[in-house]
Amino acid sequence: MKIVIFEPHPDDLLLGAGHFVFDWLKEGHDLHIITITDGSKCYETSPEELSDEIRFMSADKVRELRFQESKKVIEFLGLSQMNHHYLDFKDADGQKYVEEGIERVKGIIKDANRVVLPSKNNKHKDHQAAHDICMGAAKELNLKNLEYWVYFLPLYGVFNRDSEDKQILINISKTLRSRLLEWLQIYESQSLMPQFWKTLNRFIKYSRTRRIAIFELKDYGKYYNF
Repeated sequence: MKIVIFEPHPDDLLLGAGHFVFDWLKEGHDLHIITITDGSKCYETSPEELSDEIRFMSADKVRELRFQESKKVIEFLGLSQMNHHYLDFKDADGQKYVEEGIERVKGIIKDANRVVLPSKNNKHKDHQAAHDICMGAAKELNLKNLEYWVYFLPLYGVFNRDSEDKQILINISKTLRSRLLEWLQIYESQSLMPQFWKTLNRFIKYSRTRRIAIFELKDYGKYYNF
């Protein structure tokens, strides 16, 4: 099975779908990752008190840090770098690139069996852009047989009750949490924001379940999250 995961920023692969990835790899699926933005504005948008070294780090340097982390994640997962599709759109500007993104991902998802994407009606504009790119391409290709696995980061919204029959709750084992925490340590750029880093670690360490919803193309537009 070919599975394509849409990652709005470097690190959303872990936060959005990390609890599935190890099982899918163990099962031998052909896993592809599409990273939408370069994550270069992570320090600009942080409300924390940051050192001058970090606060005034150039966008190009941040971009390179996060790109290298993405490569390390692909190595950590045992995937080929050819399976990582880095669109490199500017962080916080994802909506400006939706049309270009649709064209660039068509060839990646046209023969996929499953896509994993952020929810519709997302508070984060880059997460919404990732959703719009995926679904724009899927609709243009009329991918009726594709499974659409939708995730939501709690910070950016919740699943609506209108899709309760589409939602499943995943239990996260202690062993899996340990592996996810190991994965998290790769994102060293995020550790430079102490309060945010603490939040990320707590989120991974104490999460016992995750919710996801599974849709078909014919469902699109009928639900708040899809």
